[in-house]
Amino acid sequence: MTQPPITITADEVNCLIHAYFEDSGFQHSAFVLRAEGQLDRSPHINKHVARGELVYLLSKALLYTEVEAHWRGNAMTSNCKAPFSLLDQHTCSLDPNLPPIATFNPPIPPEAVPVSLNGTTEKRKGGALEVDESQRNKRARTEDSMDLDSTTSTAPQTKPSTPVPLMPIDGALSVAQRHPRTRPPEEITDLNAVSLLKGHKTEVFVCAWNPVDANKLATGSKDTIVHLWNLHPSEGGGPITSDPPLALDNLSKTTQGDITSLDWNPAGTLLAVGSYNATLQVCTPSSELYFSREQHEGPIFATRFSKSGRWLLTASLDGSVCVWDIPAKELHRQYKNHEACCLDVDWISDDLFASCGADGKIHVLRLKSAVPVKTLIGHASEVNQIKFNSSKGLLASCSDDHTARIWSMHDLLIPDAPAMPAKVLEGHEGTVSSVMWQPKTPEEEHALLATIFRHHMSIMGYRYWRMSTCLQGSPTVDIYPIMECGRPVTRDW
Repeated sequence: MTQPPITITADEVNCLIHAYFEDSGFQHSAFVLRAEGQLDRSPHINKHVARGELVYLLSKALLYTEVEAHWRGNAMTSNCKAPFSLLDQHTCSLDPNLPPIATFNPPIPPEAVPVSLNGTTEKRKGGALEVDESQRNKRARTEDSMDLDSTTSTAPQTKPSTPVPLMPIDGALSVAQRHPRTRPPEEITDLNAVSLLKGHKTEVFVCAWNPVDANKLATGSKDTIVHLWNLHPSEGGGPITSDPPLALDNLSKTTQGDITSLDWNPAGTLLAVGSYNATLQVCTPSSELYFSREQHEGPIFATRFSKSGRWLLTASLDGSVCVWDIPAKELHRQYKNHEACCLDVDWISDDLFASCGADGKIHVLRLKSAVPVKTLIGHASEVNQIKFNSSKGLLASCSDDHTARIWSMHDLLIPDAPAMPAKVLEGHEGTVSSVMWQPKTPEEEHALLATIFRHHMSIMGYRYWRMSTCLQGSPTVDIYPIMECGRPVTRDW
């Protein structure tokens, strides 16, 4: 059954405020609003508005905000003592008399929310530049939704002289309580399987593993702080420990300074940090600042090092892509080819890269020219993410049009290779927000691609796709789904 639409017009809001002014005795303000809002022409001006109606509706909205913030029902939300306000963002805080409790509630697979493990958040739009509301909710939570479950740590600070033990999270108990149905033993979470890194004071948005040192992890949070963790896996599968994290907090403190992207260079010696306040920072594993620039005029959505490590790409809400010369610590060129915000970038070779944006286009550019050498057109809506498979010469893209596409880059990488039309991956039940190639695919084997889509704005699904082409082989591409949401997909063609 289709839900009826919910509409709120400016005329209705003006009439509510006008009634509030009159009830409060602000006759002059009511007169001015009636004249400037042309309420005499409004079909609502003669409707009876109950006394205090505006305050009543705002109080109901505040109750809804409380439910939205505390729906999880865990230790933090059940014992939250922080007040709710119309103007102040809510931050959950525990009763100081209660002991700190960490509970892990693994989501049910159909309701799973994708976590960014490649150092990039989902699309974050809005804030710095004016965009429509359909774009504003893309690559980030809005200010309200980001703060609903913010937590204020009440645990004492650990002395930096001793390693920090990571708290095992009680997953098995919470799962059994929430879902009392019988589960096979292999589906029950081991108490030592998950450990908690405690250090951030606000929501953590992105993380990235060091490509060389497998025990180094970078995490970025809403408060503009990046933590660099040095992990110590224990032998025998016991709890993981960590040294006190090194903090990179040189970013300017603004109201919207969320860390939006983290990317290590291939050597693992530099970390690129993109933020919502349009600041780019590059630091070392020891948290020393290598350089910092503010070239973009809007939030940075993606940062990507080239394979050689010399170049760095940044994509921004302002619609531009910047290429940075890392050894020279300077801007090489700024590309302004997208008609709307640029959402993602990826390298094809060390002098060739691609960018995608909210205009539905994918541009392929070279370092020496500001004009695209190729523009890929086919998506009917915003292109959310792109990923290049170097062993197969294929570029994957995903979009709000419920499809993913595979584009051949053979004509740009192989002399005299013919151009090929894109292959469309259909069957998704909602916006396709992310694509990811299987890493390090041998040239003689099929490539696997995972696509993640959003269904009804809350249920996440995924599909695996198999590709059978390579740079040295036939230019034909055979694509078919092999799995969806953990279930095999039959192939009828």
